[in-house]
Amino acid sequence: MRQGIRNLLGPKPLLGIAIAYTLLITAVLLTPITDPPKIDIPFADKVVHLIINAGLFVVWGSYVFSGKTKTKTTKIYTLPLLFVCTLLYGILIEVVQGRFIPTRGADFFDVVANVCGLILGFFVVKLTKKFI
Repeated sequence: MRQGIRNLLGPKPLLGIAIAYTLLITAVLLTPITDPPKIDIPFADKVVHLIINAGLFVVWGSYVFSGKTKTKTTKIYTLPLLFVCTLLYGILIEVVQGRFIPTRGADFFDVVANVCGLILGFFVVKLTKKFI
């Protein structure tokens, strides 16, 4: 039974989920907004950035730690490397929004919210990676 669950949640489906999630948030974050919704919740945009980036780190972390090759070197360098890659992705999205999407803008505090989300995702992966 456990082997069946491991096959179901193996690297290939998780890679597909990670790629699909990344493409989805890329499309959403780079789509021009013609009529933004009015939300009366303070910092709602920042909370959304935090949640999106925490999810991004968790799905990619789940994929990385679902593989069968887990060496000591992999354990030491994987999470920091994943953190840097997802941070660069978030910064790149902000730069593209500011330069090429006329109805969107780059915001330093979006990057701060991204970093907070990545830190949250880092701890979630760190605490749950032995179960993956």
